[in-house]
Amino acid sequence: MPEWGCLISATAIEEKLMRRWKILHAITVLTVCLLLAATTFAASEKIKPGDIPGIDAGELLKRVSKEKGKVMVVNVFASWCPPCRDEIPGLVRARRDFTEEQVALLGVSVDKEPKALANYINELRINYPIMLAEGDFIQRVKVTAVPQLLIYNKKGELVVNHRGLVDEADLKKTIADLLME
Repeated sequence: MPEWGCLISATAIEEKLMRRWKILHAITVLTVCLLLAATTFAASEKIKPGDIPGIDAGELLKRVSKEKGKVMVVNVFASWCPPCRDEIPGLVRARRDFTEEQVALLGVSVDKEPKALANYINELRINYPIMLAEGDFIQRVKVTAVPQLLIYNKKGELVVNHRGLVDEADLKKTIADLLME
């Protein structure tokens, strides 16, 4: 018998390769399952055009009344509006900075195309309710520009009606001041 050190049989090599293949196969299956689960979860969280409710002026007044005791911020915007695109990330951060018990935040879009709006909401990851302006909303709320920001105090009184881009720091300061009243 030659002295080559340790001899490994063909069966032992096959067993080793089979174990490695099983481990690699298990890792591949697990990875695919995790990717499918993540994709399914992400897809289930996306807004679809039919998911966006409408709101008219009367419904807005009901919401303002219902939210008394909180500061209510209403952002009127459009997905095609560049200043709106600049303003919304600050509103998303404001939503994170103030609790839902302190501040009610609502976005109202003047878009005519729900699919474009749904894509916009998903792209910007807007974390507050968005509704489509309907009926008499634009006329009765006197929307003359987008973005337009309406802020109601805790008594439900309109205290800010700002047309144009709002600075994030100014928005947060206004909210904080109104919460102190």
